[in-house]
Amino acid sequence: MTTAEVTALLAQYTTRAWEPTPAERAFAENLARAQASPVWLRVGLREAPPGRLAEVLVPAAVVLERESQPPEDVVLAVRRLLDAVAPPP
Repeated sequence: MTTAEVTALLAQYTTRAWEPTPAERAFAENLARAQASPVWLRVGLREAPPGRLAEVLVPAAVVLERESQPPEDVVLAVRRLLDAVAPPP
């Protein structure tokens, strides 16, 4: 379910059905710079602004933390979403 939620938000972003706030964009940029891991996501979420991005990433962080070997599909989905939402350099 989590991969589907992350992918759905990316699709909404791509079709402009969802537009992240400037704070969400800055948050995504900070997370996109770091190496993906469950700890990275959980620590990053402490600074998350309220909004759809955090609503989708919190369950993803739970899934990633719960598994000894994080599911690759969830990691990739989160990475794609953050890379898309983060403002270009």
